[in-house]
Amino acid sequence: RVGYLRPTAGGKASRSASPSPDPRRSPSPSAKPRGSTDSSQAAPPPKINTGRPVQEGTPNEECMYGIDKDLKAKQNAKYDPELEREVTEWIEAVANQKKEDKSFAEWLKDGQVLCALVNAIKPGIVKKVNTSAMPFKQMENITYFMNAARELGVPESSMFGTPDLYEEKNIGSVVTCLFQLGGAIQVSTPEFKGPKFGLALNHADGKDKKRGSGLLTDMSSGFQTTMDVARPTDRADYCVRHMG
Repeated sequence: RVGYLRPTAGGKASRSASPSPDPRRSPSPSAKPRGSTDSSQAAPPPKINTGRPVQEGTPNEECMYGIDKDLKAKQNAKYDPELEREVTEWIEAVANQKKEDKSFAEWLKDGQVLCALVNAIKPGIVKKVNTSAMPFKQMENITYFMNAARELGVPESSMFGTPDLYEEKNIGSVVTCLFQLGGAIQVSTPEFKGPKFGLALNHADGKDKKRGSGLLTDMSSGFQTTMDVARPTDRADYCVRHMG
């Protein structure tokens, strides 16, 4: 303890003790460090949902900045809800799988409906369909569908990536791929007698075509080509050699 001298009525100073903090005493449970907040009362961070069109002014929209926000705006502008509805009805009719109250992405996310679709178009094109709820098994089903779609004639430019569906990064590309599938099978799988959907797509359109020119082996020549110059036929040596 520390003390200080306080004058009294008699003129003499008396010692008065004032308590000092005791290091052995623990702080009160209710005491909180300055500037700290209660984690139980803190608001959770907003969840970013990049699958469906983001509404202006929502927390999802506020979490996207710069080029990501611009790209998402372009995807939303291209998204066609009416085409999604038509694709949904076609899948339900062919695969006999009902969408019910799920969103389009949730319905197709595990890949089982997609595999059932291509197996209904061409039986056995997907040998094994995973029914596990593990993420890598569901993404494997999506890969099986994409390989089958390529085999059925969907061009590579119309394919989508696994994250576009599983992580809902670009659902519009999934809708486009399924629309192209409906047109491709009209040419590549004539034995399919189910409902037709989309425009007939030539199977050859989805493959790369061989160039007419040969390989460019000389990098210094650039894109120069060799011109064939016809020999003149009015020269004397030509006439003697070919007409003699």
